[in-house]
Amino acid sequence: MSAATLRQRFRRWATRTRTPETQPIQLPQRRVYVLPTRAGLALLATLLAMLLASINYNLSLGYGLVFLLGSVFIVHILHSWRTLTGLQLSLSPSGEAFAGGMAQWRVELVNEASHERPAVRLRDSQGRELMLTDVPAGQHSEAFIALPCPQRGVLQPGQLSVESTQPLGWIRAWSYIEPDAPAVIYPAPDGERPLPEGWGDNGEGRSRERPGQDDFAGLRGFQPGDSPRQIAWKQLAQGRGLLTKQFASAGSPACVLDWNMLPATLPLEERLSQLARWVLQTRHSGARTTLLLPDSQTGPGEDAAHHQACLLRLALFGLERSR
Repeated sequence: MSAATLRQRFRRWATRTRTPETQPIQLPQRRVYVLPTRAGLALLATLLAMLLASINYNLSLGYGLVFLLGSVFIVHILHSWRTLTGLQLSLSPSGEAFAGGMAQWRVELVNEASHERPAVRLRDSQGRELMLTDVPAGQHSEAFIALPCPQRGVLQPGQLSVESTQPLGWIRAWSYIEPDAPAVIYPAPDGERPLPEGWGDNGEGRSRERPGQDDFAGLRGFQPGDSPRQIAWKQLAQGRGLLTKQFASAGSPACVLDWNMLPATLPLEERLSQLARWVLQTRHSGARTTLLLPDSQTGPGEDAAHHQACLLRLALFGLERSR
């Protein structure tokens, strides 16, 4: 049995619950483990050598120094363990993610204890550090982590380790978590084919006209060139970030994105990538869009929620039946 297999089995056992875990995740005492770090092991070896020398030469000051540092080491174990015990974590997907890029999750850490939890780290299954933050006493803290997403579909953050080496770095306290926080990974927007021209609900729609300015149709992220009059200042003041208002009229340009418009010899993933690129282009232009797939039709629609639904259909195409 390989070392990687043994390590994976230990991680499963150390999680001590069914995975993926329902959120929020609170770390009980039995899920927090402590071991010396390399610095801690070096300190123990030094203390052992000092103790042997003190015994051999009957050095009372040597005894005092060994017992003092040994006591600090033991107290360190308690402080490191308390940093994680009772900590509450929850993860939620943040923003859009496309295959071949990075998927982002928002991490919320809640500290209901009366002591601060400093320098809490989050690492992935490969040991890479994803996050480092302090959680004040009786408060919560927010951070973001990013993980690679090589292919479309649904991606879980997987098994993560929460750890701390505070206050002196001699002891590492850690716990394993595997939250249920699926993120939808859209196909990578790729392809050189232009948007279909002359397609619409009645065969008369055009795909590259400017969006209408009559009715409010939703919000989207700010893009360079957007008019300052269309910025959602109220949402900005509420801390939701810089967003742009979208408007549409009855005469909004229409575009039908049909699966059968692409060559039959085009591989599945390249076909989905081309459709994803078209969906992003129609979202940017504010076109009324209809997505036609072999198993479904999405639209017509023109707001941000509709285009996100189109991307969702592309992300899950062919995967729901295979489960």
